[in-house]
Amino acid sequence: METKKHKLSLLENSHAFMAEAASKALAARHNVQQWQFALLNLVQAVELSLKELLRREHHLLIFDNIDSPKNTISIKQALCRIENANILGLIIPEEEKRKIKHAVDIRNKITHFEFEVSEEFAMVKFSEIFAFLVYFQGRFLKVEVEDILPGDLLESVMEIEKCFTELRHKALKRIKEEGLSPDLAWRCLNCGEDTFIVEDGRNICFLCRKTEEVVECPQCGELCFEDDMESFLEDLDTDYDEGRTYIHNNYGYSEFKACPNCIDGIKADIEHQRVNDYYDFMEMQEWHRNR
Repeated sequence: METKKHKLSLLENSHAFMAEAASKALAARHNVQQWQFALLNLVQAVELSLKELLRREHHLLIFDNIDSPKNTISIKQALCRIENANILGLIIPEEEKRKIKHAVDIRNKITHFEFEVSEEFAMVKFSEIFAFLVYFQGRFLKVEVEDILPGDLLESVMEIEKCFTELRHKALKRIKEEGLSPDLAWRCLNCGEDTFIVEDGRNICFLCRKTEEVVECPQCGELCFEDDMESFLEDLDTDYDEGRTYIHNNYGYSEFKACPNCIDGIKADIEHQRVNDYYDFMEMQEWHRNR
């Protein structure tokens, strides 16, 4: 009996996952559970596309260890090599990289943890990843989306894009109609749109419906996302013993977290104080020696 085989190149494999992602997204209109498979397949298509670009430069570049080419690289490694000036030297905007890395986090949650997804959230993530993939395939791999997806499938996916655009329009319209302050409509950490409302303590994105904790920076008093707060405890003079941290010099700070706007200035201030303390100590030592 003849053995049946199915072989795909890296590029063909990425196209297969992209087509499957589109099919699952359409199926999600009737079954929201299908969104997780749409997102999984789409992220896989991105990973294979990045690897294909590196393979075209040199086939060993898709392996994490070129001296022992067994395991292929991750999306994060692929992005680093693509941007490495000694390899490809291409620039991928930070905003696009953020979206890709967030998509990887979603894939990891789907495959390794409990996972909950809303239709709005899934549509936002699918739309932004799909848009990047269409751009990347066309710009760097010289393959247009109409050559990947059948006409009817592409047309249906474009309807999802239109739906996302309409959702975004409605979210912005609601912000305006409710008279919410533009200063309190932040860029959402989840979908990247300026639709995260912190006014009246709502702390929710009007587009993707994602909630985040918002706290007051103890240094400047401004509101910021809790996830953006950064500790500077390690910059102080401390000792760690038996599970406890002992602070010898707090340099005038009582709270040891700060928002992105404050953190660099605080670290510079601590270092400035530390240098001044050192010089004061050296002057005192010199004074005692000369008595």
